[in-house]
Amino acid sequence: MKKTNSNGKSKRTKVTNIIIIIVAACFFVTGVVLLLIDPIKSRMRMNITEDALTSIEAQISKNALNTAETGEETTESTPITIIVPKEGFEVAGESYDFYGEEEELQELYNEVEDMEANLPDNISLTCIGILKIDKINLNLPCWHVASRVALRYGLGHYEESVMPGESGNSTILGHRNQHTSTMFYRLKEVKKNDTVRFLLPSGRELVYKVKEVKFVSPEHLVENIVGDASSSERLTLVTCATERGKGYRRLVICVPK
Repeated sequence: MKKTNSNGKSKRTKVTNIIIIIVAACFFVTGVVLLLIDPIKSRMRMNITEDALTSIEAQISKNALNTAETGEETTESTPITIIVPKEGFEVAGESYDFYGEEEELQELYNEVEDMEANLPDNISLTCIGILKIDKINLNLPCWHVASRVALRYGLGHYEESVMPGESGNSTILGHRNQHTSTMFYRLKEVKKNDTVRFLLPSGRELVYKVKEVKFVSPEHLVENIVGDASSSERLTLVTCATERGKGYRRLVICVPK
């Protein structure tokens, strides 16, 4: 009897050990998958941006050639656009920041939620140019809006500012994607007198120099990025500066060179 009990206990122990190993293996595989999801999504998101950039550069080169041949600056009647998915390639920490009274803020958040809920599964983004900063190897498309979706695939133009090259202040927003060291992550390396270029869809290049780098608190952000923040031509690049405090932004202010 004792021998039988011993054998039964041994079998139960083996079964228990096998179950533990299987469960541990499942947890391990799940952990590996979770660790890989973000890098895979980031790589796929960057591939979409790179493919879009290649297409945009080809179209701009075509426009520039046409301008050289005709002697007149032109853009194609068909906008330079790409189609991107509404969901699936989110950036860590992406959100809309609104400032003001609590009641007003809730209304704004509700409006954004309703707007995004009604977006189609695939969204068309229109390119207004390419921002280039050789010092930090930055070469990114700038979209006509600075929406949550647009900022996953490049930079976004703040709609309450003027267009690049126009009189007044033109603001371009971008994520400081520290998880992949992309987008405006290296903007912190840009200093006074550095060169910043913006290539228009026509092929004309706007060349700027950095006049000032400063940090602004949430309550002073809007006054620094709207179109009338400057009476003369200016380009303002904006990204997060959370090391200075919640809601703080780094502003790289550029003027024509």
